[in-house]
Amino acid sequence: MSTVPYHALLTDQLADERAKKNSLEQRGIAVITTSGTLVTITLGFVALATRAQTYVLGATVVVLLVVALVGLVLAAAIGLIVNLPARLPVVDAGELTAENGDDDLETVRAEHEVLAHLLTGLRQVNRSRARILFAALLVEVTALAVMAVAVVAAMAPIMG
Repeated sequence: MSTVPYHALLTDQLADERAKKNSLEQRGIAVITTSGTLVTITLGFVALATRAQTYVLGATVVVLLVVALVGLVLAAAIGLIVNLPARLPVVDAGELTAENGDDDLETVRAEHEVLAHLLTGLRQVNRSRARILFAALLVEVTALAVMAVAVVAAMAPIMG
């Protein structure tokens, strides 16, 4: 058993942060996928609405649809940013080979410091990615709301 307090907690926290990193990356991909789907739906709606030669989209509807499309493309781009390679902390191989492998207090403390460094760096990356993902989701939801308003405005003349 380690003589450094909280060693098990530190390793558990590091594993949790690694899982969170993977989850954030997967959610970034989900934003890209849903934004692409919503862009397709929006463009399909425009194609259907303008199919009849007598029906003309109003200027307000066109502006709303353009804003929605720009927002969805922006959300997808932000989702890509979440998945950009990040500079993650790594363990210097030289430090590992310099250790003699004894389970003395110094070795355990050195391992503790390395794990703490890794955890701190990974948390910083995850916090940054979480903020970026939140922004992507916020843009996507806003674009979806604008798209919904555009659909209602486009359907109003048809519904009478």
